[in-house]
Amino acid sequence: MSNLSQHPPTDEPEEGPTVPEVPRHPPLPEVPSVQFERPKLPGSPSPSFQHSTRAMSLAFSIGFALAGPIIVGALVGYWLDARFGTNPTWTVVLVLLGTVAGLVQLIRIASRLTREE
Repeated sequence: MSNLSQHPPTDEPEEGPTVPEVPRHPPLPEVPSVQFERPKLPGSPSPSFQHSTRAMSLAFSIGFALAGPIIVGALVGYWLDARFGTNPTWTVVLVLLGTVAGLVQLIRIASRLTREE
C-alpha cells in the first residue's frame, strides 16, 4: 500500500519552519522647506570705499603684470637654449619681449586707474 492511503490529505498547512511576515515601512515625513538668508551688514559699503578697493586691486596687479611676462620669457628662453644649444640667444630675446609685454600691460593698468578717478 502507499503512504497516501494511510494519511488522508488535509487543507491545513504542514507544520515546519515558516517565514515571518515583514512589516510594512511607515510613510516618510514631508521634507521641510528651509529658506536661507544672507546676513545683512550693518551698513552698505560707501562708494568711496568701493572705489578705493578697486583701485588697490588694480595697483596690486601691476607687479604681477610687469614681472609675469619677463619670468615666463626667461624660463621659456632658457629651455629653448638648452634644447637647441644656442646659449643666451633665446633667453635674451624672450626676456626683451617679456619686458615689452609687461610694459604694455603696465600702461593699460595705469590708464584704467586714471580713467576710474
